[in-house]
Amino acid sequence: MKKMLFTAALLGLCSASASVFAQQQDYVYISNADSGTVSGWSLDKNSQKMQPVGTWTAAKKVMPLVVSPDKKTLYAAIRSKPYRVMSWHIEPDGKLTPAGESPLQESMAYISLDKTGRFLLSASYGGDLFTINRINDQGKVETPPVQIVHTGKRAHCIQTDPTNHFLYVSLLGADQFLQFHFDPQSGKVTPATPPAVNIQHEAAIGPRHFVFAPHTSADGNRYIYLLTEMAGNIQKLKINKDGTVTPEEATPSIAPDIAATMQKGEARPLTGDFDLPATPKPRIWQADIHITPDGKFLYSTERTNSLLTAFSVSEKDGSLHLLRSIKTEKLPRGFAIDNSGHFLIETGLQSDHFSLYSINPQSGELSLLSRYPSGAGANWVAMVER
Repeated sequence: MKKMLFTAALLGLCSASASVFAQQQDYVYISNADSGTVSGWSLDKNSQKMQPVGTWTAAKKVMPLVVSPDKKTLYAAIRSKPYRVMSWHIEPDGKLTPAGESPLQESMAYISLDKTGRFLLSASYGGDLFTINRINDQGKVETPPVQIVHTGKRAHCIQTDPTNHFLYVSLLGADQFLQFHFDPQSGKVTPATPPAVNIQHEAAIGPRHFVFAPHTSADGNRYIYLLTEMAGNIQKLKINKDGTVTPEEATPSIAPDIAATMQKGEARPLTGDFDLPATPKPRIWQADIHITPDGKFLYSTERTNSLLTAFSVSEKDGSLHLLRSIKTEKLPRGFAIDNSGHFLIETGLQSDHFSLYSINPQSGELSLLSRYPSGAGANWVAMVER
């Protein structure tokens, strides 16, 4: 009898240990626009390897992803009609369980959550607007939106700042950066003064995605880094005490020898009802930008030449220094950096694989660890690290 009780207790302990281990796993989710699926992978940081967890049906043109702050829900914007956001519960073993879907006003190029996870923020490139939807206690996106704000041309990225009191939107077509006061209780915004900052060293630079420096620099300032799609640089923006921003220097974001073979200007789209005249050189076509959690290194992607570029970030004043541009997956679209700052996962829209890189914590150098098969049109990466 004692032996049976001991065996049962041991089995219970092993079961509990397995449960804890499962809850501590790190998971990576990738949206595959052409396959219409979301694929999930586990990341073992000790072995530096990934294993498939599953693939779930979403819809054609499933693109932007975002994970709730409590790591329990994954949201994906569908950019094919009917425009909507789909959500899944994230189980302890990394598998996804459908949690519902809600309509969105337009095709949304970018979605994010406010820092409380109570509001979904969505920016529409084609609709020239952004929306704010409340999220209920069950993680469901509620409709109608609490606010719809019409913007200038081609709203592309939307995020609240780390304090959750300010909201920013980049306008790719207007070369502007919009700035708002954000009320985390109502989810509504009011324009700051001034309501917009011009990002225009030259015509048509295309402000696209942006990231916040995780720490205050030695000069006492906090910065935003704004990737320009068509100019081939990263614009540094100083955040003022009132939440407005002041543009500072712009740093070239492609290695000089490669940049010399390219030219600025809007790149030919993958799909669409318009065409662009031929040019002597291929156009710059930047996509995504992320910074390591310690704020020491920043990375960006460029699609025309399939580049992934690394930068060091000055602790003194947040200035960028270009380290190196490397070839990566074909037409790189989105990527993510883990919470340790030691791993980078990057996708390619025209590649049948995605890449896992290690990040050297001293130099920022990227080393390719492995490539893994991806769905068609892989474009967005979201991570769950518990």
